[in-house]
Amino acid sequence: MLANIFERKGDQKNFWAELFAAKQNNMAIQANVVGLETHKLNGESVRCWVLEVEPTGTVKGIVPRMETGVEKSSEMNEFLGQTIPVMILHIDQDAEQVLCSRIRAIELMQEIALRRMKVGDQYTATVTKVSQNRIVAETSGFSFTFTNSDLKLPFKDLRDVYQAGHTITVEVKEIVRDEQSEGQSEAADEGEQQPNETITVSSTKLIVSPVLQDKWDLIGTKFNLRGVYKGVIKRQFDAGYWVELVPGLDVYCLHPKRSLHKGLLKEGQVVFIQLQRINNKERRLSGEITRVIG
Repeated sequence: MLANIFERKGDQKNFWAELFAAKQNNMAIQANVVGLETHKLNGESVRCWVLEVEPTGTVKGIVPRMETGVEKSSEMNEFLGQTIPVMILHIDQDAEQVLCSRIRAIELMQEIALRRMKVGDQYTATVTKVSQNRIVAETSGFSFTFTNSDLKLPFKDLRDVYQAGHTITVEVKEIVRDEQSEGQSEAADEGEQQPNETITVSSTKLIVSPVLQDKWDLIGTKFNLRGVYKGVIKRQFDAGYWVELVPGLDVYCLHPKRSLHKGLLKEGQVVFIQLQRINNKERRLSGEITRVIG
């Protein structure tokens, strides 16, 4: 069960009540990673995430590295600015701090998901990391890694297609329960790799595959010639911009008119474009920026 304290409104006493209730009822909460600090735990200096666990920012959440679920301290930096699930381990109301664990929250979310999950089910996973050759996506506490070959996209660099926060649909292909996990572990020890699998503390393995869609199929259905659509500036070139309609479907646009925006646009800015040319042979789209947001 996941509680979102950020959606609640009330005074400071109510936030403490929410935190105590979440701890007492073994509920995970959502919290923002807002910083990194080093704290003394059992006499040792430990790198920790700093969390904003309620809207006023008065209560500080602390997640020691061993409770983050990441292997290396350097990987903790990648979560700055992200919202993560955590469970509360200890509340120090006098110091206005709560000790939290992302690992425990992930275990809880996986346990709940596995109660109803079956082969063939499809889930929406959120992309959390993107590199040139692979992406990492998470759903219900499970994390999956997909390479360019898994996604079957005609792009050399996946950063041209995906960003953190994008979503991808995955389908459950196999759920390997406890009684089968030992054999899988022996295979792994012998050097055999199982693609796209996540192991929970209970040793259950979840094997999934991405549900692939040819984005060009959206042309003529969701996106039509002369239609006006919202997009995001993906990349800027000397002569214009690539505007992303959806991941994997970009439109090439010249610089907008000065009356719309003075100066260069930045990656991530939201714009409206009119789709002016569709080249089915080369799978190339061209358009005009008609409105700039922000």
